[in-house]
Amino acid sequence: MAIILFIFLWQQKVDHKISCSLNVEEHTLNISETLIYHNNSPVSLETLYFHLYANAYRDNNTTFAKELKKMGSYKFLKAKKSERGWIDIISITNENNDSLNFKIDETIMSVILDKPLSSSDSVVLKIESVLKIPKIFSRLGYKGKHFEIVQWYPKPCVFDKNGWHRQGYHAIGEFYGEFGNFDVMIELPANYVIASTGVPIDSSLVEGNKKKMHFFAGRVHDFAWVCDPDFEVEEKNVDGITIEIYYIKKYRKKWKTAGDYVIDAVSRYNRWYGKYPYKRLSVVQGYFGGCMEYPNLVIINGGEDNLTRQFELVIIHEIAHQWFYGILGSNEMDEAWLDEGLTSYTEQRYVIDKYGIDNSFFKADFIPPLPHIYINNLLYYITLVNEMEKPVLTPSFDFVETPLAYQTAVYTKPALFLRYLEAYLGANAFDSVLKAYFEEFKFGHPTTDDFIKICEEVSGRDLRQFFYDFLHTTKYCDWHIKKITKNSVVIENKGDFLLPTDMLVQTDNRPQVLRIDKQLDTFNFTDARKIKKIIIDPYDYTPEKDRWNNFYPKRFAMKPIFDWPSFDTYQVYFLPYLWYDSDDGFTPGLYLAGAQFIDAGFIKGKNQWLAGYIYGTKSHSHIYTFSYQTPLLFKKGYRLRVFLKSSKSEDEIKSQAGFLNDFGIPFTAQSGLKIKSFVDYKDLYSLKYVDSTDWSISKYYSLQNEISYATGHWLLDLAIIFAPGYFNPEWNFIKATLAIEKKSKIILPFLYTRFFAGKVIGTAPAQERIFLSGGLRHNFISDLLLGQKGYASPQEHIHIKQDGNMAGYQGYHIKTDGLFCINLELLCGLPLRIFGDFGYYYNQDSLKWQHSYDAGVKLALGPISFILPLVNAEKFFPKNWSIEFSVAGTGF
Repeated sequence: MAIILFIFLWQQKVDHKISCSLNVEEHTLNISETLIYHNNSPVSLETLYFHLYANAYRDNNTTFAKELKKMGSYKFLKAKKSERGWIDIISITNENNDSLNFKIDETIMSVILDKPLSSSDSVVLKIESVLKIPKIFSRLGYKGKHFEIVQWYPKPCVFDKNGWHRQGYHAIGEFYGEFGNFDVMIELPANYVIASTGVPIDSSLVEGNKKKMHFFAGRVHDFAWVCDPDFEVEEKNVDGITIEIYYIKKYRKKWKTAGDYVIDAVSRYNRWYGKYPYKRLSVVQGYFGGCMEYPNLVIINGGEDNLTRQFELVIIHEIAHQWFYGILGSNEMDEAWLDEGLTSYTEQRYVIDKYGIDNSFFKADFIPPLPHIYINNLLYYITLVNEMEKPVLTPSFDFVETPLAYQTAVYTKPALFLRYLEAYLGANAFDSVLKAYFEEFKFGHPTTDDFIKICEEVSGRDLRQFFYDFLHTTKYCDWHIKKITKNSVVIENKGDFLLPTDMLVQTDNRPQVLRIDKQLDTFNFTDARKIKKIIIDPYDYTPEKDRWNNFYPKRFAMKPIFDWPSFDTYQVYFLPYLWYDSDDGFTPGLYLAGAQFIDAGFIKGKNQWLAGYIYGTKSHSHIYTFSYQTPLLFKKGYRLRVFLKSSKSEDEIKSQAGFLNDFGIPFTAQSGLKIKSFVDYKDLYSLKYVDSTDWSISKYYSLQNEISYATGHWLLDLAIIFAPGYFNPEWNFIKATLAIEKKSKIILPFLYTRFFAGKVIGTAPAQERIFLSGGLRHNFISDLLLGQKGYASPQEHIHIKQDGNMAGYQGYHIKTDGLFCINLELLCGLPLRIFGDFGYYYNQDSLKWQHSYDAGVKLALGPISFILPLVNAEKFFPKNWSIEFSVAGTGF
């Protein structure tokens, strides 16, 4: 028996003694490491393997860099050599100071031992190295005087029953380390404050205005430290554990609540899982955007804001990792759900325990509650309907091209399914599972099989099929009411993942809760004359693809205009409308919108519509609008919708009907393509409400195609309008426009470039010609507030980013049948920008091609920009300044 336990229940141990010296000017760290590697395995080892994670930042040829490129992230790829990082190994010797041979393959180093390391024996290695610290691109790095020294020393790869784990450093995925003791001496400038794994032993001043800090950490699998001369430290205590909060002085106010959040988290996790076994826990302000966990230390970016609970959520999430990663040291690369999934479940549980089931991500009462579970359900739903899901046990680095699938597989789906398991087994039983899991495997490397084993042993249930479907497949559950009669109901699971759940049935006799545990089942109520209500999963514990089919009768609700889309209710929103203008006087109205969820882009809804009516009290005009769309196909990388639109204003009737093809996978660097094909009808029967310079009385049908292609920093829009004379006695034309946009940070900083070409062939109404200064039609929202003539209209003081987009010609009303132009904007992305445009258009008066140019400044404040032209080809200080709304792109 002892031999069997030795073969299967062994774990390696590594003890480290590290001395290092930080050069804050050169961004280097000299490292001397002596380690004792204890071989507790049943086999001899001839070679030891180490992670050299810092080499991931060496150049653009590393796995990390190549994966960033696949993800469409270019910040590191464009970095200067001085901003990059690496680790150079100077020497490796044994305890007799004999040199050992080693080989480096990017971020993995193999050390060939001078003799095999026998089972139950140990070996001493001395490693001298120099770390070049990069700017913070991913975890390790510096920003100004601030240093985050993580994954910094030659770190032994884990050797377990599956062999060596030699995964490199990836853009997605985390770590796996051997437990042991760390004795670390750090030399750094005397004015620096340092936070670290473990506890401080002593400190001393040395020559040159420097100091040495000595730390010890026992039974941990990594050592990390952060230092900054501007750190302030706040100390608290919870359950006998010292909590230290490190924040930069200028952010003191934004960090004043951090300690309270830490206490709220640690006290709960101690009760739920088991006591935090170390003396100290440090929460440190840092600059890595994703926030990060290390043994005894978590790094948090940002600070408290007045609107959301984001700061609290990242703190309590990273602290949960002290249990699921720090103490339970599972393999974060191959079985990431064991730490991220259990941590996300813990985060979800914390929020419900502290704020109730109807909690909200937002603090403000004027924003409808956005519960934590809602956010998880939304991410899971988007991944499911877009067919992006991968099995939970997919290695982390295989998600590089689909980060949302990683978020779902590792964080979101496990959080939802563990909550279901809690309900399925019972809260007390599931608590016992988690406590037993923690107690049995703390300071070890638990696997998925270990977790399943504990679940089955504690609950006494066979959960193999549940965990297989959850972890190894992308099956989903979708209960629905298939058929209902006056006294029977047929329930079916349209998915292949069987998740037994409850069903509430209200007959004319009584309510009762029944159990559904078959893929297809019939329930008879012989003593009932009528079934009044059915709710599948009334306690909302079961993760499903579609909850709208869980109810009889279907759920319906009318809401104010702003509320979050519902996962189980068809919603109708209402918005009263009131405006005033000189032509119509007061214009009261009402808008209604309905949908099953929301249908837009990669979000799948159903039967989405909008209807509105406005009455002009002075003009006695009636204005209406109606639109409808619904998906016909929703597949991975392809979405097809049908849409209808119709509206009547004071002077025009418009209608459209067609199809929208949408290609591309959301949240990836993959190119996106949209093709909109439709029949269009317009009837402008009066010029009273439009500028007669730009509009013609007209009635015509047209066939239109709009193609939009986006990739990286490029955007291409092609539009073709065909209005044949066969259908239009007065008009017969073809209009084609092409716009290509590019944002660049290479040739010039923050340069935006747009090329436009347009041509009209045949006889077209004035409004279908090409305008030099910009577009003519508002979009739906801006059209509610602004008119088509007068001071605040397109071509005057409202600029629409279409056609020639030459804002220096606002007020000139120049339209043409042919135009080529280029728009340049410098410092795009900053509030104050400079623009310049060059055009070549066909002058309808002189019947010649003519040059045009303009230049000026733009002040961009969120969605609104103020444009002041300084010069055009006609004069200095041209006619009109203008305002541009970023939402006022295209019109209908």
